[in-house]
Amino acid sequence: MRFKDLLRNKYIWKFVGFSFAQLLRNLISTIDYKWAYYDPVVDSTVSRRKYICLFWHEHILSPLFLRRHCGATMLISRHLDAEVVISIGRYFGMDAVRGSTDHGGVAAIREMTALKEHDVIAITPDGPQGPYRTMSAGAIYLASKLQIPVVLYGFGYDNAWRFSSWDRFVLPRPFSRGRVITSPPLMVPANLNKIELEYYRCKFEKMLTKLTDEAEAWATSNDTIAGESFVNVGPKCSITYYGVAKQAIIE
Repeated sequence: MRFKDLLRNKYIWKFVGFSFAQLLRNLISTIDYKWAYYDPVVDSTVSRRKYICLFWHEHILSPLFLRRHCGATMLISRHLDAEVVISIGRYFGMDAVRGSTDHGGVAAIREMTALKEHDVIAITPDGPQGPYRTMSAGAIYLASKLQIPVVLYGFGYDNAWRFSSWDRFVLPRPFSRGRVITSPPLMVPANLNKIELEYYRCKFEKMLTKLTDEAEAWATSNDTIAGESFVNVGPKCSITYYGVAKQAIIE
């Protein structure tokens, strides 16, 4: 059997997914996670609200760590290496659909419109090939077309391996600190023209980069956020609510 044929074998990917899922479960159990919300309504443990979740491609595994079996569907590229993420995701209870947000979101619309009934549609808006931390217009077009809110997820770790890939892929080291900062629900107007689409693309790109930088700084400093309160959601994870005063940061 040729190597390419071997890679297309679904049983190979099931084995790879199972193996990596077990390793990741062991890794996750050692990480000290804290999660800060600008608005807790986006937390699936608080409400079952439909939204599009955007986070940078470098953190494509982080949602699997923190929101297992949450009813989310991830938009994954048709590249062969994406099979690894899909296979791992299945063991963490996440669905996947093949597609891309390239070319103004046309491919994403075809793939994702039927998934509007799902609670969360997860997209890496700089994937599948970059450029690094550059948001495609497709994710914004999808939000405008489906008329469901966008929630931006900034992930950060104080001690992680950074790969030499285009996305500088992040894998947290054992016993590191993991931090997440989540935006409030953000609505995009319907029927955007090209100028409006570019406006929201740039705005959300800056927001997502800012949230990611804040999460990385929080993880590195291990600071306590003023006025925070904690809700235990697992042995190594807690939730922090930013509160109304912090909402100005996201505007």
